[in-house]
Amino acid sequence: MQENKGRISSIKVIFILVFCVFIFRLFSIQLLDVYGFYNNYQRYKNKKNIIPAERGFIYDRHGIALAGNKKLYKLEFCPKLIKWDKIDSLSTVDRGIVYDEIINTIALNTDKTHKELAERISTFEDDFPYGFELVTQIDAAQKDRILRALKDQGIHGVLDYKQKSERVYPKGNLAGPLIGFYEYDNDHALCGIELVANNELTGQDGWSEVIQYGTGDDYHFDDMPLQNPISGKSVYLTIDAHLQAILEKNLLHGIEEYDAKGAIGVIISPRNGEIYAMRGINRDYIGSSVRAGHTLPIYPINWQYEPGSTLKPVTALIAIEDNIYHANDIIDCRTRKIGGRTISDVKPLQYLTFKQVISKSSNCGITRVADNIQPYKLYKTLTDLGFGHKTGIILNGESAGVIRHPSKWSKYSLHSLSFGQEMTVTVLQLAYAYAALANGGRMLQPKIIYKIEDEEQNTLFEPKTTVVRQVSNLWALDTLRTYLKAVVDEGHGIGTKLGYISVAGKTGTGEKLDPEGRGYLEDAYITSFVGFFPVEDPQVVMAIMYDEPDYDHRYGSISAVPTFRKIVEEMIVLPHNDILYIANEANREYVLVPECIGKSVKEACKLLVEHNIDFTSFGDGDVVVDQFPKPGVTMLEGSSIILQAGFQILTQNYKNANLTQ
Repeated sequence: MQENKGRISSIKVIFILVFCVFIFRLFSIQLLDVYGFYNNYQRYKNKKNIIPAERGFIYDRHGIALAGNKKLYKLEFCPKLIKWDKIDSLSTVDRGIVYDEIINTIALNTDKTHKELAERISTFEDDFPYGFELVTQIDAAQKDRILRALKDQGIHGVLDYKQKSERVYPKGNLAGPLIGFYEYDNDHALCGIELVANNELTGQDGWSEVIQYGTGDDYHFDDMPLQNPISGKSVYLTIDAHLQAILEKNLLHGIEEYDAKGAIGVIISPRNGEIYAMRGINRDYIGSSVRAGHTLPIYPINWQYEPGSTLKPVTALIAIEDNIYHANDIIDCRTRKIGGRTISDVKPLQYLTFKQVISKSSNCGITRVADNIQPYKLYKTLTDLGFGHKTGIILNGESAGVIRHPSKWSKYSLHSLSFGQEMTVTVLQLAYAYAALANGGRMLQPKIIYKIEDEEQNTLFEPKTTVVRQVSNLWALDTLRTYLKAVVDEGHGIGTKLGYISVAGKTGTGEKLDPEGRGYLEDAYITSFVGFFPVEDPQVVMAIMYDEPDYDHRYGSISAVPTFRKIVEEMIVLPHNDILYIANEANREYVLVPECIGKSVKEACKLLVEHNIDFTSFGDGDVVVDQFPKPGVTMLEGSSIILQAGFQILTQNYKNANLTQ
C-alpha cells in the first residue's frame, strides 16, 4: 500500500514537472519568442493590396491622345531562378559573372549605380532567394531594353512587374489649360477637363490578396483571391489636335511679330456649337513646364475686354430688323459731339451708305444709327446674343462679362455700346454671338465633349446640340451677312479675302481698360477680328484677339486679320476637312443677288435673266424701289426674288443729311 502511494506521488511530481516545463516552453514561445516565430510571421503574412484602376484617356475628336498614363515597372531579382544558357549549372565564379552582367545591364539603362545594385544583391540574396526588388519605377522602354539585353545573353532570373502609373500629356502643352492637370500621387484633379470629367475618368480600384515578406515585397499567387480593377472611361473632346496646333503656332508667331502681351483664339462650329480649337497665350508663360502650362487660366472663357468695333454689327442688325435703315441709305459720318463728348473716326469720313458704315467701320456713322434705336432694344439684343451671361460651357472659371441695365446707363451709354464700349466680353462669347449671326440666329451652347466611351469602346454619352434661344430673323441676318462680307471684300477686313473661299467678319480695335478703373491706358489697344466662312454655308467661326500689340500693329486689320487668314489657309488643307469642298459646291450652286434698287423695272428684269434668277414684282411705277432678298445675298441658281416697283427710291433715306444735301 505504502509502495503504491509512493508511485502515485512520483507520478504527480513528474506530471507537475512536465506541466511546468510545458508552461515554461509556452511562455518562451508566446512571450519571449525564443524561436523567432513572431518574426517569421511578420516576414511572411497575408494582406489585401489595392490595385489602382487606370485613369481614362483624353482624346481629340479623331482619337489622338491628349492625356494618358505611363506605366512604371519594377524588376525583381530571383537568385534561385538564375540560369545561364551557356552552362548547365553555375559555379560560384560563374554566378559572379552573371551577377555582374545583370548589374551592368540595369545600371546602363537606369539611374542606379553599379555599387547600389551590388550592395542590394549582397544584402538580400541569402534571405530572399525567391525574389526581391532590385530596381523600381522604370518605364516600359527601360524595362524592355534590360530584359531584351539579358535574354540576348541567355541570362534568366530577372522578372518584371507593373508597379504604378503616372499621368502624361503626349502633346506637351498643346491645349494645356483646356485639358487641365492630374496628380497621380495625390489622386487629385486640379483643373480643366481633368477636373470637370473626373468622375468619368476615374476607374474602380481592384484588390488582391498577397503575401508580404519582411523586406516589404508583396507576392500574389494564382490561387489567392483577386478582384481586377475597372479602368476609367475615355473622354473624347471636340478639339481637333491638328487645328489646335495651327491655332497655337500662329498665335505665338503673332505675339512675337506684333510684340503683344498675349493672344486668344477660338474656332467653333456655327452648326452645332462644337469647339474645334481654343487657346489663350500669355507672353510671360511661353515655354512653361507641362505642369505650369496645364494649370494656367483658360483665357478664352475668363479674360474680359471691351470688344470695340466687333459689336457694330449688333446695332446694324437692329436697324435692319426694324426697317430703320437700308443698304444704300446715306449717313453723315463726320465728327460729331454728343453732350461734351467728341465722336470721331481714325480717318475723317464724310458721307457713307449704311452698308459702308459697317464695311468702313465708322464710329460716327454707327452712333447716327444708334440715334434711332431704343436703348432697351439694344440691351435686349446684346443679352440675347449672350453678352452679360455665361455661355454655359462645362469648364470652371467662366466669366459672364459686364453689360449694365439701361436704367443705369449714362447719356453716352447708347452710343458707346454701339461701337463696343461700356461693356466687357470674353472671346468665347464673341465667337458664339457671331455663330448666331452666321447660322440664322440660333444661339448655341458650347460643346467641348465629343463623346465618352468605356473600355470596350461602347459609346456611353454624346451631347446633343442645344439651342439656347432664337435671335432676330432670317431676312435681317441674311442682309447683315452681306454687310459683313463687304468688310472682307472692300473694307478693313480685306486682308482675309481669299480667292477660293468667301469670308465674312468684322475687325475691332478697342482701347484697353485701366485695371485700376481709371479710364483707359495710354497707347494700349486690344485688336481683334471675328469671321465666318464659307459665307454661303458657314462651317467655321473664328475669333482672334491680341492684347497690347505694338503701336504699329494697333489695328485689327494689321494684326488679327493676317493671323486669321493664315489659319484659314492652313486649316482648309487638313485631313478630315471638307470646308473647301463645301465652298466649291456653294460657289457652283449659288449666285449673288444683284443690285436692282434704283434701276428701271425693264433694266432689272434683264439683269436677273442674265443671272438666271426668276422674279415676281408688285406695285405701280417703273422704278425698283425695294427687293427681297437684298443685294449681295447668295441664293441657289433658278431661285426667285421679289421686286417692288414705285415712282421714287424709297431706300434713299437722307434723315442724317442737311437740307442742301
